[in-house]
Amino acid sequence: MTDINWEKLIEECLKSTDYCSVASVDSKGVWSNPVYFAWDKKFCLYFISQPHVRHMQNIKKNSRVAVSIYKTEQKGDVLGIQLEGNAYILENDGEKALANKIYYGRKGSLEQNEPFIDDPDWLFVKIVPENIYYFNSKIFGEARQKVPMDHLK
Repeated sequence: MTDINWEKLIEECLKSTDYCSVASVDSKGVWSNPVYFAWDKKFCLYFISQPHVRHMQNIKKNSRVAVSIYKTEQKGDVLGIQLEGNAYILENDGEKALANKIYYGRKGSLEQNEPFIDDPDWLFVKIVPENIYYFNSKIFGEARQKVPMDHLK
């Protein structure tokens, strides 16, 4: 599998939808929440949310998250990504400025979130993936593939 262009495949999947589902955990159990997202060259994900909501409170206490990203109109071939990693609520002005550029630089549904630019009630979160799993029934059948992280940029 060393000749697979993982960056191209992952990018294709990320571009196929504007939102993902982020799963976090607290003492009550697992909580899943859909969010609009963007990504950087290292496939770190960015989203915005309000600090008082359950998934943000969970992330403050436990940074471990799981994310599902998939094309919603699954007609024929199935395409998606699952990843696990750590989520960080950004506090540093430099990190927030970069997140702002990446997040609002993505065109599509994210434009509806532009009223939240510089709104202190909305915070940026960065998810750093540790493992990425890719599935594409057209290429791999029903088996998901663990992406070799050392083969990514």
